[in-house]
Amino acid sequence: MSVDQHPGLRPAAAAGASAAPVDPDVRPVPPEEQALDPRSIARASLAAGRNRSLWWTLGGIAGAVGAAFAWDAVVGVLVLAALLVVYGAVRAAGTSPGPAAVVVRSKALDVTVLLGCAAALVALAAVLPGA
Repeated sequence: MSVDQHPGLRPAAAAGASAAPVDPDVRPVPPEEQALDPRSIARASLAAGRNRSLWWTLGGIAGAVGAAFAWDAVVGVLVLAALLVVYGAVRAAGTSPGPAAVVVRSKALDVTVLLGCAAALVALAAVLPGA
């Protein structure tokens, strides 16, 4: 039986209770420490399909795979490295919060990881034998 169906279990707001007084010594809870709301998580996951940055990422990865099939693995790796460089530049120059596909942690960490992975891919492409 849910709260709405049971007459004795009404939420405080529905019962007409006033809001608790605000204590000036209590600091607000930061967003990362607040309890998770499953409904907001579900709404965010449904909205992800409408996020353009995720579609651009999918297109870039598909382009890298297509280049690897059309030419060779070195070209595919270089296309993927170029995608990471572009996203690193977008994350570095963009305002916060930025595109959802590239925002994970702090801006400095995101840029470092994106450009570091791009450099690692270029180094691997240099030693990868051509097909």
